[in-house]
Amino acid sequence: MLPTKNRYKVFLFFFLLANINALINTLVVITSMLADGFKFNYTHYFVYEFSGSYSFFLLLPFMLLLVNRLPFTKTNFLKCFVIYFLSITLFGIIHTAIMYYSRIVIFDLAGWGKYNYGDMIYRYPMETLKLFAGFVLVYFSYSFFISNKQKHEEKLKAVKLEEQLSRTRLEILKNQIHPHFLFNTLNMISSVMYENVNEADKMIASLSDLLRVTLKASGTVTHPLHEEITTLKYYLDIMQARFKDKLEIIFSIEEKFLNALVPSFLLQPLVENSIKYGMETLSIVRIEIGIIERDTNLIITIKDNGPGIHIENEDVLKRGVGLSNTQERLEKIYGNNFEFNWQNSDSGGLSTTIVIPNSLKEDK
Repeated sequence: MLPTKNRYKVFLFFFLLANINALINTLVVITSMLADGFKFNYTHYFVYEFSGSYSFFLLLPFMLLLVNRLPFTKTNFLKCFVIYFLSITLFGIIHTAIMYYSRIVIFDLAGWGKYNYGDMIYRYPMETLKLFAGFVLVYFSYSFFISNKQKHEEKLKAVKLEEQLSRTRLEILKNQIHPHFLFNTLNMISSVMYENVNEADKMIASLSDLLRVTLKASGTVTHPLHEEITTLKYYLDIMQARFKDKLEIIFSIEEKFLNALVPSFLLQPLVENSIKYGMETLSIVRIEIGIIERDTNLIITIKDNGPGIHIENEDVLKRGVGLSNTQERLEKIYGNNFEFNWQNSDSGGLSTTIVIPNSLKEDK
């Protein structure tokens, strides 16, 4: 059954059609009579045609109910044919009777004398045949409307389902990162606890702050860059409490970029990789995080002075969670409209670059 709003649209469409049909038929009859040189009362023909269209319109809800409840299919063709034949016959009789008696009343009220519609034995089948032609128009018009509406609804459902699946996949990818990060951090805190209880306490406080903002952002695909930096700094507080002067972080980010939308939890896995592999061989790990704008894109770079990567890119994506997870999340969010690559710097270390559209958070 159609929603109320759509039912109004359908009836309004057919009411407009009924008026147009009555007006055209009236003009056709009048011009034909004028062409033949007949003298006549113009208003009579307006009454004839409009009473015919309006009586048909009064039966329209029942016709639409029939079409809606019993559409023709291959399996019920014979049953539908019989029911439709009987229904159209009944509609024809009612339609003719409404026209006939309404015209009697109108003629009487207008003082035009007695209305004569001729021999009704022939009028009933004649008007039923005319109604049949109108019913065929209604059937195909309504069926076309329903078919288009169903296709539109199916398309919307497909789009919504795709969006839900994409969001679910993004959440799964984020949830892969969080336990990985959490286990690493807890292991680090555990090792520090026996060396320096105060530092371990600070790390736990920073971890608590980090988990709070992470849970707050749960379910969000993107968020403003300043929120991403806040999340990253909580993580860096933990790392700097652990490694102290052995870790140096440099931010090169202009204030104008702070409201730009970026994928949530984007930077932390990449910075964690730089710290993890750098601490294995270096006395001081230096990481620089920078953002510049090119055309309509943001270019995010993470440069470190670590050992770099000395295996094929395909193998890199298979070995760890950070890079492969970031690659998949960027694909889900931006499709093909992004770049994600890494290369060893000439001066040593690894340079990771992410290029994404520069979209801003809307102020509310």
